[in-house]
Amino acid sequence: MKAFLIDPYEGSIEQVDYSGDYEDIYRLIDCQLFDCVRINRNGDTIYIDDEGLYRDNQEFFMVEGYHSPLCGKALVLGTDKNGDSESPKISLTKLKKMITFIPSIFVIARGLV
Repeated sequence: MKAFLIDPYEGSIEQVDYSGDYEDIYRLIDCQLFDCVRINRNGDTIYIDDEGLYRDNQEFFMVEGYHSPLCGKALVLGTDKNGDSESPKISLTKLKKMITFIPSIFVIARGLV
């Protein structure tokens, strides 16, 4: 299924293939634990590294409408009415307009995390 990978290290957002196996989330966002952030009422969700703030190499991004910066790579998936993953309902174009990459020095110096 379709998913969107947010990579603040590269400053990119691109479409990727997701198998539907939750273990692939670990590989795609390079983490051992993940957490979820819901980004709209359509069920679209960002999966983030739950330990991202503990890493030495941190890069951040903001999502329009969300209250704080997010750290590390992230995967955007949709959620159906049963809570199962599906392709996001948001378009890649709209998602790109919602994301702002932020230099880590700015986030850390301002104490935003």
